[in-house]
Amino acid sequence: MSTVTLAPTTQQPTSKTAAGLGGGDKAKHAMTSTWPSKAQDQRTASERLLAMMGLASYSSLKTPAPVEPPVYPKDAPVPVFPLWKMYLFVSPRVAAPLLAHAAFEHFTGITINRAAAMALYSISLIFIGISFVRWCNRTALQFGTFDAQAGRDGVPDVDTWHVVRELLFIAISRPLVGVYFLYRPGEPLLSLKSLVMFPLNMFIYAVILDFYFYWYHRLMHEVGFLWRFHRKHHTTKHPNAALSAFADHEQELFDALIIPALTWLTWRIDFATWFGTTVYILYVEAFGHSGIRAYFQIPTTWPLRFLGCELCIEDHDLHHRQGWKKSGNYGKQTRLWDAIFGTCKPRIESTQQNIDWNLSTPPPLPKHST
Repeated sequence: MSTVTLAPTTQQPTSKTAAGLGGGDKAKHAMTSTWPSKAQDQRTASERLLAMMGLASYSSLKTPAPVEPPVYPKDAPVPVFPLWKMYLFVSPRVAAPLLAHAAFEHFTGITINRAAAMALYSISLIFIGISFVRWCNRTALQFGTFDAQAGRDGVPDVDTWHVVRELLFIAISRPLVGVYFLYRPGEPLLSLKSLVMFPLNMFIYAVILDFYFYWYHRLMHEVGFLWRFHRKHHTTKHPNAALSAFADHEQELFDALIIPALTWLTWRIDFATWFGTTVYILYVEAFGHSGIRAYFQIPTTWPLRFLGCELCIEDHDLHHRQGWKKSGNYGKQTRLWDAIFGTCKPRIESTQQNIDWNLSTPPPLPKHST
C-alpha cells in the first residue's frame, strides 16, 4: 500500500505584523515543515509520534505515487458536503465509548468511578481526534483546498513536540470539565430523554459556547496585551486540521477548560449529551482548520443556514490569512455572533454564485489546470 503525503509546504509569514513574530530567522522558519519527507529512521521521537497519529500522511488511499490536492481556480464550483455523511462518520464515535461504558456497568454490576471515567473518555478523545485529522487529510486530497495556489502549512519542524503536547492536552483536559461537573457515578448514563433532546441541546450548547468563544477570541485580536496569547496560532496562514492544536498554552486553557465550563454553567446538560456534543465540536474545529474546498453544513448548528448565519470552512480559513486587528470571522461553530456584532468578512470562493447545492463530489478540473 502506498503512502499519500498531504503536501508539506514552505508557506512562510509575509510580514512581521501578520505573523505576530519578531522577524529574522524566527519568522522565516516559523512554519517550515520538512520532517514529513524524512525517512522513518531519521525522524525524532515527536516526529514519529505525529506520523503514527496520521499527521504526516494518509495511507489508506490506493494510489501509485504520492499525490497533492487538486488545485481549482477561485471561481470553480464549490460542492456541498452532505450533512448525513458527517453524522454517519461522527455518530459511531460518539456512541462507542458511551455504549461500552453502559454495557460494562450493566453486565458486571461494577460502577465506573470518576478516575476510570476520566481515563476512558480521555483515551476515546485521543483516538477520535486522530481519526478526525486523518479524515480531513484524506478529504482534502479529494476535494482540494481553498486558496490552493498557496498550499497548506504542515506541522512546523520547530514545534513538533509542542503540537504533540497540545493534542494530548486537549484530549485529557476536556473530559475534566465533563467528569467534574456532570458525571455522577451510579446514575444511569443513557436515557430516552437525553437521546430525544440531543439535537436541540447540542445546538443550544454550541451556540452558547460560540458566544463565549467569540468574545474571548475577538478580545485577543483587539486588545494589544492579549494578542501575545494568540499569535502563535496565527503563525499559520493556511492551516491543516492538525494545526487546530497549534496554539499557546493560555489559549488552549481557555478553549479546553474555561469556555466549556462557562457554557455548561449557562446551559445544563447531562454527561452523555456533553460528551456527544464535545465530539461534534471537535469535529467542527478539525475540519474548520482543514481548508477543504467544500461547503460543510455545520452539524452542530446547521439550522442557522436559514438565517444566513451558518459558518463555513472558508470563513475560518480567511480569518487565518489576516493579521492582528483585521481578521474578523471570530466564531468557530457559527457565524451568528459575527453577523450580530458586525465582524463578518466577505467570502471569496464560497460565494452564493459558486456554491453548487447539486454537487456533492469534487468538480472536474478545468482543462488548463494541473
